[in-house]
Amino acid sequence: MSRATRALGVLSIPVLTVPLAAAGAQAATLPKPPSKALPSALDVASPYQAQRLCDPVAKPGVTAFAKLLSSHYGLGTSSYGIIRNCNSGVTEHSEGRAWDWMLSVDKPNEKAVADSVTAWLSAPDAQGRPGAMARRFGIMYIIWNKKMWRAYDPGRGWAPYTGSAPHTDHIHFSFSWDGAYGRTSWWTGKALSTVSPGPSASTPTSTTPGVPTTPATPTSYPTLAQGSTGPDVALAQKVIGATPDGVFGPRTAAALRTWQSAHSVKVTGVLDAATWARMVALRLVPARGTAVTPAPAPVPEPAPAPTPAPSTSTASPLAPYARTTLRRGSTGAAVVALQKALKVTADGAFGPQTESAVKAFQTRRSLPDNGVVGPSTWAALMGSTAAPTAPSRSTPARVTTAYTPLMSTVLRTGAKGAAVKTLQRALGGLAVDGSYGARTASAVGAFQKAHGLKATGVTNAHVWAALENRDYPLRAYYSTVLRQGSRGAAVTALQKALRITADGDFGRATAGAVKALQGRAKIARTGTVATVTWKAVEAELRHR
Repeated sequence: MSRATRALGVLSIPVLTVPLAAAGAQAATLPKPPSKALPSALDVASPYQAQRLCDPVAKPGVTAFAKLLSSHYGLGTSSYGIIRNCNSGVTEHSEGRAWDWMLSVDKPNEKAVADSVTAWLSAPDAQGRPGAMARRFGIMYIIWNKKMWRAYDPGRGWAPYTGSAPHTDHIHFSFSWDGAYGRTSWWTGKALSTVSPGPSASTPTSTTPGVPTTPATPTSYPTLAQGSTGPDVALAQKVIGATPDGVFGPRTAAALRTWQSAHSVKVTGVLDAATWARMVALRLVPARGTAVTPAPAPVPEPAPAPTPAPSTSTASPLAPYARTTLRRGSTGAAVVALQKALKVTADGAFGPQTESAVKAFQTRRSLPDNGVVGPSTWAALMGSTAAPTAPSRSTPARVTTAYTPLMSTVLRTGAKGAAVKTLQRALGGLAVDGSYGARTASAVGAFQKAHGLKATGVTNAHVWAALENRDYPLRAYYSTVLRQGSRGAAVTALQKALRITADGDFGRATAGAVKALQGRAKIARTGTVATVTWKAVEAELRHR
């Protein structure tokens, strides 16, 4: 995975200490790959199944595979592990179905094991079936030493991998849902003939390590954040007053923050355990695992402050204009509403003063400061119009990234821990050891200088924000849907990212470029740009 998608979750499997032989005797002493009696029939290869849920729980098939290899070769397991948080971009780690095994090309014994394992998994079997062993484990793809192998496209072989992380310090394994649950022939003795699409957002997953199992009865609600989809998202949206479309976008996050503030829950913008517990306690949602019926017309508790928190619901006076694009020269009622929200002269004419106020607002909200008011700016305005003076506990809608939780974290020489690792991965060219030493401080200083910041070598909110702007330049458009016929600043930003003529007009050429990108990202080739496609475009930008 890329450095921007590395993040904080870790599954620890005990590290075994059986040493391999010295590097000089490696060829003679390297163990043969694991073996067992297997059926002659071979599991069907899974198509690419991209991450779509927020479910950072290590799946049993992945855990069993990690234990099998680490035990067989005596090299231990990954310090990054299997799981990562749900703000790490598109990664199967966020669903507990990927594993990073920390083997380095710079250590001869580890490289020999890695080369042997990857060749074993991707090679044809005696009947000439490519990637037979990978299919028996349900492995979708492998990345190792600047190359990538795909079970769903074995004809490409080990193709060059050009992502920002060269994978020279670990092997990355991503699993299909069948592989993640251990439903493949290595574990069951019976070859799969069909492919499972995996659980929905409301389907529980097994947390039992060791021998793989199937999903059990749900006993709790999953943690869901921006980018999540499914019935549980729709259930919560009904409670918080958002459109129940089952898609967790910025407006849902803003409405959730409002609800959390009004119900004395820590304002996170995430459907976490505390938020679900509060909803269950108020009988707004049924308790998981029981048959509790939500009470009719529940009366919410009063907000802790007399002034209500901002809302992005349709009650906002700006809601009627959310699909209207305004720029310098525009006139009319939408401009008057905009000017009132920005607290400038409300004369209905979008002139230089209004444009300056819009740009200043966009800068404060980390939006592209182009002076054009589109869906993202309207959404941010609707999250702020109810706060005439001091900022509210319920902040405007904002896309959460891998760096968002760290914005208030200050790191300097001597610091240690997961936040330092996130920083080191983001900067690149550093040992990801979690220790903020002289080399890390020097790299931070160089980054600060390159981004017009004071080169102190200390990581503060300005550094995190600069990293966020570098790695997530399109986050302001995640909630914007574009298709053939669309026009405006969002289309221009998309076209620039795709490296095609940036005329702001979504025509056939743009639709073709979008479909090509979707094909490369293994997502539906619809030609329509929504959250998943925006993130895929951004991922390509990071890999260039």
